[in-house]
Amino acid sequence: MLNSNKSISRYVFLLAYFLWVFFIHILGGQYFTLFDTNLLLKSFNACVMFLLLAYVVIGYSFNKASFLDLLITIVFFIGYMHFKKGVLIYLFIMLCRNIPFSKVMKTFLLATFSGMLFIFFTYLFNLYPETYLNLFREDGTYRYLLGYRFPTFLPNYYFHLVLCWFFVRKEKVTFLELLVILLLNYPIYVFTDTKAAFGLVILSCVAILFVKYLKINYSTLMFGKLYKLFTKYSFIIFAAIAIYFQYTYNPELEWMGKLNSMLSGRLALGHWGFELYGIQPFGSFVEFTTMLEASETNKFFYIDSAYVQLLLVYGSIIFALVCIGYTRIGIRIVKHNDKYFSLVLILLFAHSITDPQLMSPEFNPFLLCLGYYGLNKYRNNIFR
Repeated sequence: MLNSNKSISRYVFLLAYFLWVFFIHILGGQYFTLFDTNLLLKSFNACVMFLLLAYVVIGYSFNKASFLDLLITIVFFIGYMHFKKGVLIYLFIMLCRNIPFSKVMKTFLLATFSGMLFIFFTYLFNLYPETYLNLFREDGTYRYLLGYRFPTFLPNYYFHLVLCWFFVRKEKVTFLELLVILLLNYPIYVFTDTKAAFGLVILSCVAILFVKYLKINYSTLMFGKLYKLFTKYSFIIFAAIAIYFQYTYNPELEWMGKLNSMLSGRLALGHWGFELYGIQPFGSFVEFTTMLEASETNKFFYIDSAYVQLLLVYGSIIFALVCIGYTRIGIRIVKHNDKYFSLVLILLFAHSITDPQLMSPEFNPFLLCLGYYGLNKYRNNIFR
């Protein structure tokens, strides 16, 4: 009976996760600009919440980690009074630890691929209105949306899918798979002109080749210690870089001005965020203005760095908890000698210096890593 309940609860959780990721993904398509999605989103979130409640009733068990769960829950909901978002993200993180993480990743891959197919067919049959975005670069390059609301969406979805694929396949990744990944990467770049994601996919493939065929690990001469350092502390290292340059940004310094231009204004926008909201212990309700919403009277404002977003939106306390969580995961990865898992996280954290997807569940399933704490059987599920 216990095994039956465990199996049922696992399927309930994975169903809820599949539906959630799929729905958030397709909301990023142009097709849904035809509708008022507020009511639709609320109704769908209620369905997902019902499934999670069913999972709690069937599968949650009180243990030594429950007191820590309660403390973190109190911190989150105090913060929620300020930033007013992230409830479902929080619940999925807190409830996933009974599920082998590889199953979570496979569910994410299936949901994202299904979402991509939906977007592709709405694009193929032209089931959306024309966009009013200026999609031309200064050099005249046109950036195609390919069914999504912004040209950066597809290449960033693809980059995260590649990371997930490498996590699931690990040492089983073949030359043919890498070749297919690179061949698909090129037309995505040509149509969207998103250089960062394009370069990171190539870097990911090269890194996998090094790790697999040159047998690079934590004991490798020269590279081993550096690899171990970044596995444990890459979140802290990359967060410090992102926050420092945006917090201290000064346009009067020529080199900072040039760096800001190279990063498409990201330093200036991040610095503006610090000036507007400051660093609060429980975060702030940060009002972003996207390219779709910007006008002459409503200036564009968006912080691309995931680290700065996390700090300003969710506050210094949750930022510290996330930092501790990922660092502890890195330490355990080294102990388990899982060099593919570490490589994926290092690439993800490097990408987060200039891009916001780290805290976006439709892009980043590795958010759920943070929930694997407490008893050994839960902590070990992250490697199953």
